Amino acid sequence: MKVILHQPERQELEIKGGKKLAEIAKELNINLEAYLVVRDNTILTRDEFLRDGDVIEIFPAVSGG
Repeated sequence: MKVILHQPERQELEIKGGKKLAEIAKELNINLEAYLVVRDNTILTRDEFLRDGDVIEIFPAVSGG
């Protein structure tokens, strides 16, 4: 599976799929409360199952007013 990280510079990683997003986030040391994870223009939840052929993008969440 391809993972594209946008923090602060763009990085591309290849990791093994067949896991829930929560497991992948733990491997990457990413707190899902501070990031948005997107696959095919859809924001994913921590229980989403990801496969080897998937491409996901991880963006830092932006907050403020």
